[in-house]
Amino acid sequence: YQGQTKRKRIRRKKQKSCLQNSSNLHGEQTESGTQENLVKDNLQLQQTDSPKISKNKRRKMKKKRRKEKMRAAGLVTKTTSVDFTYQPDKNNREEAAGLKGIDEKADSILDFLQATQQIYFADNKSAGCSAVNAATAQQLLQSLESRTISSSDVTLLHQLKSLVLLHDIDRLKDALKQFKEQAMMPPDHTKIVTSLFHYWITDILPVKNRK
Repeated sequence: YQGQTKRKRIRRKKQKSCLQNSSNLHGEQTESGTQENLVKDNLQLQQTDSPKISKNKRRKMKKKRRKEKMRAAGLVTKTTSVDFTYQPDKNNREEAAGLKGIDEKADSILDFLQATQQIYFADNKSAGCSAVNAATAQQLLQSLESRTISSSDVTLLHQLKSLVLLHDIDRLKDALKQFKEQAMMPPDHTKIVTSLFHYWITDILPVKNRK
C-alpha cells in the first residue's frame, strides 16, 4: 500500500512537471514569437523612418500596399487600355479649307494683276502718261505673294477679277466702288488696284465686247 501511494505521488509529480515544462515551452515560444514580431515591426519602422527613404518613396510604398489590399478584397479590377485616335474638329477642317482657298485666290489674283500691269505700262508708255507708280505696284504684288494682305481684301480682289472674266462692266463698276470703301490695304495700294481695274473697264473690255 505504501508502495502504491508512493508511485501515485511520483506519477503526479511527473505529470505536473511535464505540464509545467510544456507550459513553459509554450510561453517561451509565444514570447519568442512576439519578440520576433516586435523586431520585425521595429525594423520596418526603422526602414520607413530612416532618413534615407524619401517621402516620395514612402508614398509609393503606402499606395502599393493599399492597392494590394484592395486587390485582395476584389475591389480593384484589371485596367484596360484605351486607344485615342485624333479626329480633327469640323471647324478646324473648315478653317483649313478656307485658308487653302485664300491661298489659291491670292495666287490667281497675283498672276492676273501682273499680266494687267504689263499691258497697262506698255500702253501708257506709248501714250506718255501713267497713273500707276511702278514701285508701289511692285509692293502690292509682293504683299500678295507673301500673304501679308488681309483675307477680306483677297476676297474683294477675287470678286473684281471674276467680273472681269465675265465681261460684266456694270457690276464691275459697282464692285470697284465697294472695294474703295471696304479695302483694308494702304491707300496707295487701293489707288493702284482701282487704276488697273478701271483700265479694264475703259480700254480692254469695251473692245472685247465689240468683238
